[in-house]
Amino acid sequence: MEFDVQSLFQAATLGGGATLVWANLWRSLVFVSPSATRFEVEDGSPDAPIPGWLEPAHEGIRALGFSLAGSWIEQRRLGPTRTCWGYLNEAQRCFAIAADVPLVRTHQRLWTPPEPKSEREGPAARITFLTVSATGGFLLSSNFRRPGATLPGRHLCAGLPGAAPDRVVRAHLRRIAELGVAAGTFTLDGLMSHLRDWHSTVGRAELQRQHGVGLLWTVGGLGMVAAPVIGRLWGAT
Repeated sequence: MEFDVQSLFQAATLGGGATLVWANLWRSLVFVSPSATRFEVEDGSPDAPIPGWLEPAHEGIRALGFSLAGSWIEQRRLGPTRTCWGYLNEAQRCFAIAADVPLVRTHQRLWTPPEPKSEREGPAARITFLTVSATGGFLLSSNFRRPGATLPGRHLCAGLPGAAPDRVVRAHLRRIAELGVAAGTFTLDGLMSHLRDWHSTVGRAELQRQHGVGLLWTVGGLGMVAAPVIGRLWGAT
C-alpha cells in the first residue's frame, strides 16, 4: 500500500507540474523575448468585418474621428492568439487599437493555454490609444489597468479600467505634449510597425512585469515534473 500511495503522489505531482508548464510556458517565452510576438494582417481594408460584441466600442471610436484601417492577428509563441482592430486619426496624431478577450472568442482550441487573469477580466473590447514621437517615444492610454512603468519622454502609459473611449482619449490627448513632437505612419502597416517597435524597446519592461509570474510558475512546474523522475531514478540505483 505504501508503494501505491507513493506512486499516486508522484503521478499527481507529475501531472500538476505538467499542467503548470503547459499553462505558463508561453508567458515565459514572452518574458524572455517580448519581441518574438508576431503580427499578421487578417483583413487590411477599412471594411474589415466587426463582430457584434465590438460594435458599441467601434461606433464610439469612430465618433471620436478615427477611421478603421483593418485587423490583424497577434500571435504569441505557444500561446493564445488575439484579434485586433486598428484605427487612425492623423489629425490628432493618434492611433486606436481594440483587442478581443477570451470570453468573446468563438474559435478557441481546447489545448490552447489560458491567458493571465489581467487579460481575462475587464471589458469585452480592450481599447488602447497610442501616440508615437519623432524620437521613438510611446504614449499609451487604455480602458484597462496597465502595469508599465513611466519613463519621461520615452514611455508614458496609463489605464482607466472600464472607462468609455471618449474619456480615455481625452486623458490621452492631454498628455501628448509630455511626449514631445508626435509623429507616426498612419496606415495599418505603420501601426503594426510601431507595435513591433514597442515590443522590442520600451514595452519590454511592461511585458516582463506582466508575465514574470508566468516564468516563476513555469520553473515551479518543471521542478514538479523533475522531482518524481529523479526520485524514481534515485530509487532504482
